[in-house]
Amino acid sequence: MDLQAVFERIGYRDGGTETERLFRLHRAYCTHIPYENLEVFNGGTVDLRPEKLFDKIVTRRRGGYCFEMNGFFYAIAREMGFKGYGLLTRLSRDGKPYGSYVHRTNLMQADGARYLCDVGCGKDGFIVPLRFELNVDQENRGRVYRIVPGIEPSVEYSVLIRREDGFQPYMGFINRPAHEEDFALSSFYMNYSPDSGFRKMIMMNRFTETGRYSMMNLNLTHEDGDRTETREVPWAELPAVLKSCFGLDVVPNHVPEPLEKALPAEAEHE
Repeated sequence: MDLQAVFERIGYRDGGTETERLFRLHRAYCTHIPYENLEVFNGGTVDLRPEKLFDKIVTRRRGGYCFEMNGFFYAIAREMGFKGYGLLTRLSRDGKPYGSYVHRTNLMQADGARYLCDVGCGKDGFIVPLRFELNVDQENRGRVYRIVPGIEPSVEYSVLIRREDGFQPYMGFINRPAHEEDFALSSFYMNYSPDSGFRKMIMMNRFTETGRYSMMNLNLTHEDGDRTETREVPWAELPAVLKSCFGLDVVPNHVPEPLEKALPAEAEHE
């Protein structure tokens, strides 16, 4: 892999301890590469092979959904010398019971510690890794997370996020390395199933140093510090908005369904 091209794509400068490098890599990736599902929404095919992800994300300056984003992050980190493995995870949306195992996260090592790395989520995603340590509150991008033993039988560990009324489930997983074929199977379902929300709706996210841009269908949200603004983007303005907010030249090839018809349980990334 051409790491120098990757570093230029994400504005990353190498150096420092393993932990410093991992944290800086995670932040640079989150703030430069957008989470976006336009390949699936437009009826295309997602290919998780590292060389195909390099072409899409680095050469063509695209983003991707979780299996692409976290799969490519893992390939970069391993090329840089980090050890770790990928995890199939369940996500909870707004504190509801966990969904299916249709999300990828990575567990990486740095300076003798283990960290959850996830560059493929939206509003509740963390901009730098979470240390894999139980029952410790960790503040990250203004949110507080806590890793605990699994809160339901289907998961070994749960990542909780603090809301106004207390901690709620966010992510659940079994700490067991998944094969690349496991991710490919789950991704295939999200890519092709008629029940997949990724085929019916536009979902995007890109973190900034002070907030994030996100889009659900044509509803654009900009968070900047304590300020949050949401507006509906006219179809004619969409190409300019995707370019300025997400750095994308690709556009949807059809108008999405209304959210109330398209929103599935798996649409957790926003």
